[in-house]
Amino acid sequence: MSRQTTTALFKVFPLLRRAIFEAFDKQNTKLTRTQQIILVTMAGSDSLSMSELARSINTSNEQATRAISQLVDIGFVTRSQNEQNHRIVNIDLTEKAEKYIADVEYDAENMLYKYVGKEKTKKTMTSLTNISKCLTEE
Repeated sequence: MSRQTTTALFKVFPLLRRAIFEAFDKQNTKLTRTQQIILVTMAGSDSLSMSELARSINTSNEQATRAISQLVDIGFVTRSQNEQNHRIVNIDLTEKAEKYIADVEYDAENMLYKYVGKEKTKKTMTSLTNISKCLTEE
């Protein structure tokens, strides 16, 4: 990785992280950062097993399970057994969570507008979408 790339990452990450977490905090739902990260992670996927989720957010299955249990209690996710392997627990977002995430995304984008302006935010969003596609395509 070049120094230019490393510098760019260290400039962009705190700004994006700040916008996202401030948007979550604005919602006043008292979610933990782990639960917020779970919702953001799941927003980009259909269904994840508990193991896939834990791996995606770089935490233990036990920590993910605790966070998911609370998200189930407030109606943001559902758990179900995998039809092919009953030992696997699948996690899915509910419509309530989808609406909540849409509100957070809207607020985060508006916060970025405030921090760097509308044009820079649009360019950043386009670039991040392209980076994400590049990193996730097989």
